[in-house]
Amino acid sequence: MNRFTKVLFIVLLAELALGGGGRLTAIGPISLRMILFALALATAAIHFIKGKRIASDYAGLLLFFSIVAAVGLLLGISSGANRAFWWEDIKPLLYFLILPFFSLAITDAATIERTSIILKASGVIQALAFFALLLLIHLHVVPFLSLYRVFIRTEEFFFRGELTFTYKGFIFLCIGFLFLHFTGGKYKFLLMGFVLIAILLTVTRGFWLALLGTYSIYYFIKSVSSSKVKAVLFALCALAVVIGGKALVGKVSETIDEVRAENTGTQNSAPKATLLGDRTYSDEGRFEQIKEVTERITFSSVLVGHGFGNGVPARPVHMEVSYLEIFHKQGLLGLAFWAFLFWLLLKKYRSAPESGLRNALFFSALFIFLQSLTNQYINNPIGLSMILLSIVCLDVLKKPINLK
Repeated sequence: MNRFTKVLFIVLLAELALGGGGRLTAIGPISLRMILFALALATAAIHFIKGKRIASDYAGLLLFFSIVAAVGLLLGISSGANRAFWWEDIKPLLYFLILPFFSLAITDAATIERTSIILKASGVIQALAFFALLLLIHLHVVPFLSLYRVFIRTEEFFFRGELTFTYKGFIFLCIGFLFLHFTGGKYKFLLMGFVLIAILLTVTRGFWLALLGTYSIYYFIKSVSSSKVKAVLFALCALAVVIGGKALVGKVSETIDEVRAENTGTQNSAPKATLLGDRTYSDEGRFEQIKEVTERITFSSVLVGHGFGNGVPARPVHMEVSYLEIFHKQGLLGLAFWAFLFWLLLKKYRSAPESGLRNALFFSALFIFLQSLTNQYINNPIGLSMILLSIVCLDVLKKPINLK
């Protein structure tokens, strides 16, 4: 049974790291991710029947999660929220129940090492696939519209005009980059550069900002004085992305449009600033969501939220900013749960001995928390899995084992 658990964990992790939102392998309403999740729950149940138990802090965490989720669900149902909407809210959060399986599967150094290898490989594999698709498009080997029609149906891809695209699973480009940095081997810097170029070409400001923020915090907490200078530099770069990221993307779009016009002999009265996506539209959408959430604040909603299924006109189901959605639907109670989860992560990090794996695990989870300031990750399986994985692995690293 233990061997099956380890194999299932590896398969499940590989699917999470490469499968994006899970819809690429879906047949109708059923996806491979759902099947693996069900197998993981069944496997954990069998272990429990045989007498195995999880750590008390994990049991407490699951209890806290169940209470917070139950309150949100009861509020949603009692308020008459659309059943499809509250189910859409609670469904991704149920992936939190994978925690006992992770605890039972990750028990030794070898499993953590395999986890690191999979996460690094996923970043490199996704970068390779990304570059290959870009070449197919720009060398006109495959017509752009043909690829667009196939990919857009999956709801996993978002195109930046006809120039580039992003994929829900590209969050693991960034996680792979972090693992390469902290645990990379012989070709560490070459692979890091390769993956970094892919991250830049996704033209996803949230990725850039969260990575810069992660490195700023990493260098800030290091005891070496020179690291404080690096922390300030990364923080300034992050600030530059916040202030000038939209203008930079717009300028690059205009430059590309000008070059295209020169090469094709067509003259535009004004170069397009939205070839790589309309950042003004996406930013205004976030501000509109903040405004609508603010307008609906009540005393009770501050404490426990409006309940699952109760969105806002601009976003009836999911909002782009995770913490905004948590506050609107679960109030301070919901935010307290995620704050507790981060505190537990930090506690495990501080307890684990210094190592590259320790840093890779903690800062990858921190990256998820930061990325969720602009896009929804902590409250879906992609982000949840990385946070829970990091907590369990850091716990195992406290054992007297020799890890590089």
